[in-house]
Amino acid sequence: MAMRSPVGRLFSFLPRYSIRHPVRVLVIAGLLTLAAAPGALRLKLRTDGHALVAEQAPEVRYDRAVRAEFGLEDAIVVLIRSPHPDGIFNPATLQRVRELTVKLGALEGIHPANLFSLATERGFRNRPGTFEFQTFLETPRTTKAELEQLRDDLRRIKLYTGTLVSQDGTATAILIGAPPGRDRTELCREIGDVVAAQEPMAEEIFIIGAPVAEALLGAHILQDLGVPRALLGTGGVLAESAAWTWPRSFYDLRVLIAQHLGLLPVALFLMGLIFYLSFRSVAGVMLPLMEVGACLVVTFGLMGWLGVPIYLTIAVMPVMLTAMGISDEIYVFSRYAELLRERPGMNHGELVALTMEEKWRPVLNTAATTAIGFLSFAFSPLRPVQAFGIFTAFGILFCLLWTLTVIPALLVLLNPARFVLRQPGRAAVKVAPENSWLGQFARGVLRWRTMLLVAAVVLVALAPLGVRRLVVQDSWIDGFDPGSPFRRATEWVNEQFRGTHMLLVTVEGRATGRQGIMPLAATEENKITLPGGTASDPAELVQNWITVSIAPQTANTNPPARRRPAAWSSWIQSADVRDGKLLLTTPPADLSPKFYLLPTSNEVLRYELRTQPFMTEATLRRVAALETFIEGRRERAVGGVLGPASYVATSSFMARPLDEANRRIPSTPPEIRGAWGNYQLARGVERLRQAVDTNYARGVITVFMRNANFVDTAKLMEDIRRYEREQLTPHGLKLGFAGDVAVSQSLIRGIVNTQVQSLLWSLLGILLVTSVLARSIRWGVYCVLPSALAVLVNFAVMGWLGMPLGVATSMFAGMTLGMGVDFAIHLLESFETEHATGLAADAALIRAVAKVGPAVLINAGSVAVGFGVLMLSQVPANARLGALVVLGIGNCLLASLLVLPVIFRLWPPRASTGRNDPSGPVVTQPSGSDVSSK
Repeated sequence: MAMRSPVGRLFSFLPRYSIRHPVRVLVIAGLLTLAAAPGALRLKLRTDGHALVAEQAPEVRYDRAVRAEFGLEDAIVVLIRSPHPDGIFNPATLQRVRELTVKLGALEGIHPANLFSLATERGFRNRPGTFEFQTFLETPRTTKAELEQLRDDLRRIKLYTGTLVSQDGTATAILIGAPPGRDRTELCREIGDVVAAQEPMAEEIFIIGAPVAEALLGAHILQDLGVPRALLGTGGVLAESAAWTWPRSFYDLRVLIAQHLGLLPVALFLMGLIFYLSFRSVAGVMLPLMEVGACLVVTFGLMGWLGVPIYLTIAVMPVMLTAMGISDEIYVFSRYAELLRERPGMNHGELVALTMEEKWRPVLNTAATTAIGFLSFAFSPLRPVQAFGIFTAFGILFCLLWTLTVIPALLVLLNPARFVLRQPGRAAVKVAPENSWLGQFARGVLRWRTMLLVAAVVLVALAPLGVRRLVVQDSWIDGFDPGSPFRRATEWVNEQFRGTHMLLVTVEGRATGRQGIMPLAATEENKITLPGGTASDPAELVQNWITVSIAPQTANTNPPARRRPAAWSSWIQSADVRDGKLLLTTPPADLSPKFYLLPTSNEVLRYELRTQPFMTEATLRRVAALETFIEGRRERAVGGVLGPASYVATSSFMARPLDEANRRIPSTPPEIRGAWGNYQLARGVERLRQAVDTNYARGVITVFMRNANFVDTAKLMEDIRRYEREQLTPHGLKLGFAGDVAVSQSLIRGIVNTQVQSLLWSLLGILLVTSVLARSIRWGVYCVLPSALAVLVNFAVMGWLGMPLGVATSMFAGMTLGMGVDFAIHLLESFETEHATGLAADAALIRAVAKVGPAVLINAGSVAVGFGVLMLSQVPANARLGALVVLGIGNCLLASLLVLPVIFRLWPPRASTGRNDPSGPVVTQPSGSDVSSK
């Protein structure tokens, strides 16, 4: 039957052309690879976490606006831990803090307002002869009395315990804001260099925090691939030693492999070993590895030419392409070696052509479906995830073209003896396929088909019970092994400090400004009468300020002799509507506008009302209650809370530090204004603006998180929202979320939801492609069925084992769907071929399993080993991804060999049209070569 499909004609033409013109094809392939190679030199790294976030996500835009308004930045923590009996309260350690603060503050882009240490922060003691507060380390602390005074001052202020000083007093922190737009990996390297220059020293110094985690995670992933340590650019941040030592734990082994070998070389070695053991041929090893090398060069070269950086998501792509890109060669080489044994006298060129004629269609199907599995990631709104899916799919399709062109060209030029499977010392015994062990296995499957089908149905019925237990859970700290120095240091900080991650909760009240004209008669003593419609809610005005001045347009040309002030200002004690008028009362001590302004009878007054929520006791007390509420959510990983209410209370105490009763929220606006003034005096105007805006209408509460994770943070945010609805909304206050924790929630939710939702599109895409290429919907359903069952079982296993669905683990499903369909496609192709010869369904099934089974097993083993290498990654998330893919591939293999034959037996697939032309391939000898003599 002639080939009618244009796609079929194209892909069947490629190997025929390559066999006729092998040298020409090899030259073209070499030139294309060389043309792409320079693009790899243009590649840039984007391993920071911000590159993973959708820029237009509402949470990201809000976070960006909050940071810009309040001048807030993610903090890098330089932790200094002293072994001294007195902890950090010794002259040497405190002097080191002073020196490091100066050097770190001199780094490019570091803003003084976002550099915090004991050397920058002020206590309640004044500089001699001034009203300015001294910094804690303004002068060296050398005597025991000075050191004890520092310890006591910090204890009494409380604000810095858990933020700059550990609970046990053995460590202190320098917090460095990571400037927006600054390369975080480079900044971490510079900080590491400053710290490394302090050697030798008695103290331990660790560099942690969200920006460091991003830089270090990227370094670990690249290190896993074999990138030399010197090229990673993280300097002293990499705490692990690069010296070769015997591993004492599995983590040590993984670090050893990462630092001295790399996962990519390990994967290449293992794949080459599998090919050698399978074909006992050096050529059978070198040809696939040559394909992998060309694929990586062209794929990453194309990325470089297009300006696509290497994101965290793309960093594991080389290992994946190594595992998947050369799986098609297994089927080609298996059939090629089989034909060499079956037809020793056949013309070599014709034999290669026959191999490709039989295998081009299943190779096309498997490559297309695998590519579709990865293209499902293109539905993600995140560019790094899109890039991962698109370029992995491109690499797979490149390998497809290489298999259909370069591989037959090379085979036709090589000596065929190199591919004959030799078994030294044993006589060649020809066994009929149906009598092989796989043939016997197939007979057993058919014999026990009812039991196998029932078992499959029961498994599918039980799977939802496990899927229901599946939860979305992720945490940035899970990107580091529990044995890594970074994670151990972070966990220690989470125990002794408030926490390393921050959720920013913005509190916003209604800030209004009203002004108008009033007659002199409207003012009397401490009362002012305004029109009734001046304020919709008079209660809003209580404890806010009113300013009265002479209206310029009615100013008297003959003003009083005494110099009049520009305006009179006071705060409102009460506001009420009487007889249609708004009656305001002010403190009697402030007298009246008439006394201060001395208006004449022909002058009128102008009033201005301003509501500033964070200047009122009521708002600050509500914010204090909110801070207390959040502080009490310890079960949600909350380590501590600092906000406008705690700042005002602490400022009130610092003005009168002898009595703890002074740590309170003032009761009058002048006292509150004074407390904010003290805060500004102690910490500076920029620090004031990091707490509250210029209108005193919007403030920021900083929630310190210990071991922040997706589930606990989501519950905390839900608790806060409920509190807002019940306690704050009735009083005109509304909340918002920002900070690295809030952005991470958006990132995790976006990636996981997108990947799970894309499964449907992946399934439909694979079904469509297989159905179109085979021209049979039932054929397409049978191809998809094993991988779909495997994904379902994987989800159930994750639920039963308590393995959460995270950013990395959510990616296995699309991969499994794309790769697992390969086994079913080759089994279906073999079954149809055997069935078309006139064999009964059972006999055709047995022969199909026996003939294609070895290649399927080798394919499954090679892919499993390739992805299994990821389990050696020092990044736990990648290790879990590798384990899930291996499990998925194993499930696909079992479903293909145990369930699919049973379904074939019960509901045989309809033979697809458009099969190979029975007249056989038309072969032309390669120009300029004598293939028969090769």
